[in-house]
Amino acid sequence: MVEICGATSGIGLRPSLYTMNTRYRVHAVSRREFIQESAAVTAGAFAFLAANHTLAESKSGGSVAPLRIASIGPGSQGQFDLRKAIAIPGIQCVAVCDIFEPNLNRAKQITHLGDRDAVSDYQRVLDRSDVDAVLVTVPLPLHAEIAIAALEAGKHVFCEKLMAYSLPEARRMAAAAKRSGKVLQIGHQRASSVGYNHAWDLLANKKICGRVTHVRAQWNRNGSWRRTLPKGRILGDTGFWHDEEHLVNWRLYRRTSQGLMAELASHQVQVVNWFLNAVPTAVVGMAGLDYWKDGRDIWDNVQCIFEYPGGVKLTYQSICTNQFDGFSEEFMGDQGTLITTLGPGNHAMGLLYREPRAETLDWAKYAQTEKDSHGHLGVVLDASATKKLDTGVHIGKEQLPVSPTGKDAYDLELYNWAASIREGKPVVCGPQVGFNTAVAILTANEAMQKGTRIAIPADAYQI
Repeated sequence: MVEICGATSGIGLRPSLYTMNTRYRVHAVSRREFIQESAAVTAGAFAFLAANHTLAESKSGGSVAPLRIASIGPGSQGQFDLRKAIAIPGIQCVAVCDIFEPNLNRAKQITHLGDRDAVSDYQRVLDRSDVDAVLVTVPLPLHAEIAIAALEAGKHVFCEKLMAYSLPEARRMAAAAKRSGKVLQIGHQRASSVGYNHAWDLLANKKICGRVTHVRAQWNRNGSWRRTLPKGRILGDTGFWHDEEHLVNWRLYRRTSQGLMAELASHQVQVVNWFLNAVPTAVVGMAGLDYWKDGRDIWDNVQCIFEYPGGVKLTYQSICTNQFDGFSEEFMGDQGTLITTLGPGNHAMGLLYREPRAETLDWAKYAQTEKDSHGHLGVVLDASATKKLDTGVHIGKEQLPVSPTGKDAYDLELYNWAASIREGKPVVCGPQVGFNTAVAILTANEAMQKGTRIAIPADAYQI
């Protein structure tokens, strides 16, 4: 075991595919078990993906109709999601809808649809009998309105995060999903990451960090968050937007945005809730609009502390003036620290640092190690960086079996959505998960706005 500056080597996680929240026994993990169970994770993910391919191919053969979707709100994120969705075998986009002409034109190019199937009124999409499901990727204040209308029209829904602009709206979305019996999945894609699922297993089941007492997370950027306005018309009712500036840069205005907490922190709070199997009981924080004096009225920096049961604290920061440390979550326990983050291609990566007094992990000495910016030596969470016990063949940085597919968490959340619709698989990030995250995020914004600590009672999370 390597130990430098109080941190010891550990083992880590490699980017790849997700299988439906694979559970493991809780026990001390040996190197052999680690290799075997890591292989099980990737094998399960590969089987999950292969099943979807097989299903799609059989359906496209004519015995069963393909999954026909529509995209409502194909702006920048919506176009990204649309490309991911139609790359899945058996998914066919039959309609696109947006009130901004440049977005509608780009969506037509992506899908090769004609003018008849590209509209500005989303109700025309929901009225179509040939639409089975919709991607709702509109600006935040319209999430609930459109998602509820879609569910009531008998459509399955994938809705981008944050679930809704307000908690009453989020509750109504969840209730509509329950009444309709249709799938409602919220776009917290880390729930569909093999890497994050692997890290969750190490932390929650293997107790690789011992008892977790504190979590630190941040998403630091250096930029205005402002987007250049494309030239084009607003079609139909302008509603919230007034003009192109407010439509394109809706994230910068309080009337249409819940700011950095909704757009960035929500991803990380969802991960912390998941890894701790808990939800915040209180939150306090500070925020400000201190740098970007360009007409926006949302904060350009937020810092808050969430309290969880058992005294666990999550310290969170997001700023727009310095990108040092970037994006990560650090789970700090009495036996070690697990750091999760995203690497190239949005693939999950991680490091484990064992505490000096922690029991030696049997497999740690075989793992690939890497120094951080402070010179501390940690273990890269990468099962393929070990040596095979029986052959001694070093497989080094070769990709795990499913990696050649090139699928990331964004791909897989849409695979999972399709599997929930087609096969009745559990919804990976359903209404309750989305709602729990929204409660934490919107209460944090309220606490920072009021400059006070706000307790979150258990019944606040009831739908």
